[in-house]
Amino acid sequence: MKNWEELFVPIGNFVLADDFNRSQLSSNIDYFGLSREFPDLDNHLYHIGIVGVGFDDSDLAANIYNTPDNVRYWLYRLFKGNYDVSIADFGNLSVKTSLDEVVNQLSDFLVELLSRKILPVIIGGGKELVYAQYLAYKKIGKFCNLVNVSSTLDFKDASEQLTAWNFLSKVLNDGDNYLFNYSNIGYQTYFTPPELLELFRGFNFEMHRLGEVRSRMEDSEPVIRDADFLCLDLGSVKHADAPHCTFATPNGFSSDEICRLARYSGLSYKMSSAGFYGIKPDGKLEWTDHHLMAQCIWHFIEGYYLRKPESLEVEDHQYTKYTVAYQGYPEEISFYKNRLTEKWWMAVPVSDLGMDKYRIKEYLVPCSETDYDVASMNEIPDRWLRTYKKLNQ
Repeated sequence: MKNWEELFVPIGNFVLADDFNRSQLSSNIDYFGLSREFPDLDNHLYHIGIVGVGFDDSDLAANIYNTPDNVRYWLYRLFKGNYDVSIADFGNLSVKTSLDEVVNQLSDFLVELLSRKILPVIIGGGKELVYAQYLAYKKIGKFCNLVNVSSTLDFKDASEQLTAWNFLSKVLNDGDNYLFNYSNIGYQTYFTPPELLELFRGFNFEMHRLGEVRSRMEDSEPVIRDADFLCLDLGSVKHADAPHCTFATPNGFSSDEICRLARYSGLSYKMSSAGFYGIKPDGKLEWTDHHLMAQCIWHFIEGYYLRKPESLEVEDHQYTKYTVAYQGYPEEISFYKNRLTEKWWMAVPVSDLGMDKYRIKEYLVPCSETDYDVASMNEIPDRWLRTYKKLNQ
């Protein structure tokens, strides 16, 4: 068995303090410190595993432990809610010989955590590390969905070296592509070539413009609920609230809105890994951005511990079924509402070819009551139609 401790260094001493309250996260996290051993994966059942990966190709000379530890400083001082936690902090990945080696070693460690049902929370680092998240799912043979909270689409020339700006093109050009769906939340039109939007729509991806999202934040919840892994780029927050991001701009989400999206992500029963990226490397501890990222992670953790189990056994008495028939259209759409969680789902049939590939007969798509209302007016919801095309092309 691989000795994972060899890949990590302990968190910095300055992260800790002597006057911690027993309800602060610092008193409830099993961390790898100078006087603390590496968390024991074999003898402890952890729910969440924190991994610091400060590697950032925007500044290769920067201290790779700086950003994760500065975020930890604020995170460890926050109070947990009224729930028991089991969180391990494995310290900081010390691999820095090359980005390829970072991605390879990180993805292997993520596989280890996922195989143990531990949810990895990555404190980055640049967005190029999202590729390691994707590779972890590929290595376990799982088709996966990515939700990217970002003002840009991160799709450039895949022939170039992996960067924060082209990780998605690297994923899509993978010959054994295991990415089933990609959703962007918060893209800004003036940073996005129109032809790229058309290309993504041709892929049946979900694209949600910043203004659209901010006008109805609750509509982001079903989008996030369908994702297996999260990339949250703090650069999607407006400059006034996060001035030291790698790509800080005047417009973006507010600090409370980005925390709300992080909370939705934690609440999602399907979400199995999360990466928080985008602060400029080698920053100062007092930067607001470090504190804001810590609060985003806190909201994610809180969401995780407030999850309500959802079996998706839609024939169970817990679900109410609604069927919508369309005039002049052969397909019916079945909607299901979970009476316990009040979450809505819609069923998408799968072709014989799709059944061979994905090993499912139908795909349950998270949705909202608004989608049901749209269907009731003899219109096919966009999310249903996009998924149908992907499963039956």
